[in-house]
Amino acid sequence: MELSEKWRLLESQQTESGYQTLRFEASGSLEVFLAVDEGANHSILIYLPSLFTPKFDALNNDNIELLFVKEGHFLIIRLLDNDFSSLFDDLVVSLIDSIKGFSDPTEASKEFVRTYVKWVSFFSKTIERSLSKERLIGLWGELSYLLDLIKSVSSDSSIDPALKAWVGPYDAAHDFELPSSSIEIKTKSISSSIVKISSEFQLDNIDDKKLSLTVFSISETEHGLSLKDLFLKIKAQIQKRSGDITLLLAALEKESLNEERLSKYSNLLFTRKTKEVFDCSNDSFPKIVRSCLPLAVYSVKYNLDIRELQEFKVLQENY
Repeated sequence: MELSEKWRLLESQQTESGYQTLRFEASGSLEVFLAVDEGANHSILIYLPSLFTPKFDALNNDNIELLFVKEGHFLIIRLLDNDFSSLFDDLVVSLIDSIKGFSDPTEASKEFVRTYVKWVSFFSKTIERSLSKERLIGLWGELSYLLDLIKSVSSDSSIDPALKAWVGPYDAAHDFELPSSSIEIKTKSISSSIVKISSEFQLDNIDDKKLSLTVFSISETEHGLSLKDLFLKIKAQIQKRSGDITLLLAALEKESLNEERLSKYSNLLFTRKTKEVFDCSNDSFPKIVRSCLPLAVYSVKYNLDIRELQEFKVLQENY
């Protein structure tokens, strides 16, 4: 039974007081239940082993709380604001995944708490800011590349390094940092040949790794994908591969975005038309970089015409 179906079943059995509960899984080192109270608040609870007693009574913020109920010797995480219901479902999945590998119920209980602590900050309401269409298109390209990167990871390897590679939202010099290469992503309209370079660091080999410029040419179309569509595709891959979704959530939070706020931009749908990759490490590649500028010159912005970069192209894909 899907998680959404379990919530609906519990809500249909709602009573005027107390909790309606449903065992999440029949196996595992801990008894885990979903619960709904008289106010229709969603919760997840685990019964603790007798040898483990938390050193707290409550850990909470305005929108979610973790309580230790001494009478029943169990932990319960309760959602207090239904605006976070989708995120809470992601937390439930993450909690279940986090304790699957533990045969010792005490260690599983500790991991349950650690996972909650890692997630709790995402349930705080932050100031929302509107993003320009130009920045949204840039993010669309970065998420599109991230999805490709995750899919390229072999099935027997963790996808967490790929998620950690997306460093653009953290004001890093380049959008993606891999062990042996750096990648700068630019996304433009198919009708344009110009990409904007926003600083003298973007195309600079600051750590001597190979640096590539990946340019997506896109069109706006009713049959395309929105930012939220890309997010959901990435989330599905993370859950399928037991990755750490908080790595994605933390990066989006740097842009003042979450799953709910992504819905605001669902009217912007784009389709990739071409992907071009250029070798920026070549000494002849035309660029303005920090290492070649006098100290008095800074905050450099300039345009590149990719039609003039064909000798540096190492890959082109058409869609």
